[in-house]
Amino acid sequence: MLSNAHNQPLFPNPAGQQNPGGQQITTGQFLPFNARPSLQIKKNAITDDYKVTSQVLGLGINGKVLEIFQKKTGDKYALKMLQDCAKARREVELHWRASPCANIVRIIDVYENLYQARKCLLIVMEWNFQFYIRK
Repeated sequence: MLSNAHNQPLFPNPAGQQNPGGQQITTGQFLPFNARPSLQIKKNAITDDYKVTSQVLGLGINGKVLEIFQKKTGDKYALKMLQDCAKARREVELHWRASPCANIVRIIDVYENLYQARKCLLIVMEWNFQFYIRK
């Protein structure tokens, strides 16, 4: 992982964008990035914690994104399902680490469950994707 002299993780910023302090960033410069701690994949059934609905929020390359509700709070989230493999785990880990960034959809929880006799990763994400889409 990239880090600066103070051993803080760094995240590249495209040329011409401004950092949070309003200073212009040029090509090759980096912004401080506080990554999340290591991802902890839950092994219990997702249905212990969430009510999974059949409401489709969208379609992606890996299939449907479903609407779910956290049982304790009633909060609405999006559920993405990936077939478990090394590539999927890497994708989820990188997305988890990038989740604190303002323009990245935040991952709430990740579960390892069986679905139709296949081991899958179930990614619980914030549901308001419209926030990230520029009009």
